[in-house]
Amino acid sequence: MKKGRNYIKTALFMSAFFLMSNVLSQNDILKLLPGSKKANYYESNDLLKLEGNVHFEYQGNTMYCDSAYYFEKRKIVHAYGKVHIIKEQVNMFCDSAFFNGESERAKLWGDVRVRDLDYRLRTDSLEYISASGRAIYRNYGTIRKNGSNEKIVSKIGYFYPKSKNYFFSDSVVYTNDGIRITTDTLSYEYSNQKTIFNGKTHIRKDSIRMICNYGWYDTKLNKGYLHGDASYQDSSQVLYADTISYDEKIQEIIAKKDVHLINEKNNFVLHSNFLYSSDSLNLTYITDCALAKLVQNKDTIFLHGDSLFIRNDSIKKKKNIQAYYGVKIYNKEIQSVCDSLWLSQTENQIKLYHNPIVWSENSELKGDSIVILTRDSIIDKIYVYRNSSAIMELDSGLLYNQISGKNMIAYMKEGKLNKTDVNGSAVSIYFPEDEKKTDSTTTIKRMGLNKLISSTLSVYLDSGEVVGINYVNEPVGIFYPMDQIKEKDRWINNFKWNPALRPKDEFTLTDR
Repeated sequence: MKKGRNYIKTALFMSAFFLMSNVLSQNDILKLLPGSKKANYYESNDLLKLEGNVHFEYQGNTMYCDSAYYFEKRKIVHAYGKVHIIKEQVNMFCDSAFFNGESERAKLWGDVRVRDLDYRLRTDSLEYISASGRAIYRNYGTIRKNGSNEKIVSKIGYFYPKSKNYFFSDSVVYTNDGIRITTDTLSYEYSNQKTIFNGKTHIRKDSIRMICNYGWYDTKLNKGYLHGDASYQDSSQVLYADTISYDEKIQEIIAKKDVHLINEKNNFVLHSNFLYSSDSLNLTYITDCALAKLVQNKDTIFLHGDSLFIRNDSIKKKKNIQAYYGVKIYNKEIQSVCDSLWLSQTENQIKLYHNPIVWSENSELKGDSIVILTRDSIIDKIYVYRNSSAIMELDSGLLYNQISGKNMIAYMKEGKLNKTDVNGSAVSIYFPEDEKKTDSTTTIKRMGLNKLISSTLSVYLDSGEVVGINYVNEPVGIFYPMDQIKEKDRWINNFKWNPALRPKDEFTLTDR
């Protein structure tokens, strides 16, 4: 008989359950589904109380929980214990939840988990907007991609399951295979797997380190754009610029504005407003205020040109540089200008083309082309080809010793010009000194002008003064006392002294 009474109670409950379900579903308010063990309606409070394996649908959301309170007029649902909410392909789990049907907003508390086909989110509390499918956490959360090592951690996060776009702020950390991004704010576009960041950002990709104030990084293609105090560092060099574009697949980097590349491994520094670098082409190109600084055994060469092309000799680990248009060189021993240049650390030489001029102390060398040879990073010889000349300033520009010929070799010693060999149509004009000593003073006086013409001449110099001349064939010579020198005899053909063109220091090398 007891068993019969229980059967009758169960039948009455199920009848009431389906009746309530039908009435509520007709008004699109709340549709009860089979499973609830107990349902009580309190008319005075406008409250429907459900307990035990609660299962219902409400405004497109399917919900499961241990117990629920539904206020029909206010369209409010409270759910407690093992809460599970399903919205299309999105599943949400938590310990308790609050849902406002009027605003279609929900709040979830306690071990909150959200997942769809691609991602899963975990946090301690969550706000959920049903209409837009947006979820928000404000007290740290973690998002992971299914079947992947991709993970995003932040204090605040906005989760858009429909569009697969996410926004994170405050203490954001993105990690995936070999990559780590830390930033203040980050947006993530699932469709193209792009992270967009704003605020101080640090990126680590294997051995590469990148820093910027804002930009983006494509995690699928391993390419990115860095802006604002941007830097890129690998095992051999560090690059600074206002903006840096990086593409790992094609091994290219483009940097713009205030570009500084420091390579401590190979002892060189590059400055410009534009840089293009390609590992696959073994090339670095800079332009717009381009300047290269080459350090060799405590000696430094500064090189400027409108455009510089730097190539690596991977075998000898040396640099080869081509420079074009408005080329200038500054070194403590020599300075130079020309229109194009080829510098080879591999062959220890610098080739100058198109109106080249080289200065050393008070000497100026010119020719159609010039080749500078170095030994142990020290300038050893200077070859001057075709229409060659060497001019040495004397007495603060009042007089000039001069040498000219077809081709010339200038020899350097301790950074000073100490000998020239002239081959073909050799001419020398110099002003010998007469030194007179008394008990207390030494008087130096110019004796006159000495002019020699020969097929070849070797002229020895000391601080620009001619101290000796050797020749193979007897030269034609003439001497003019100082008071008998005619203006036309003072100069070699096409004489021109060019102090205004001479680079003064490394700081003004890029000045026009």
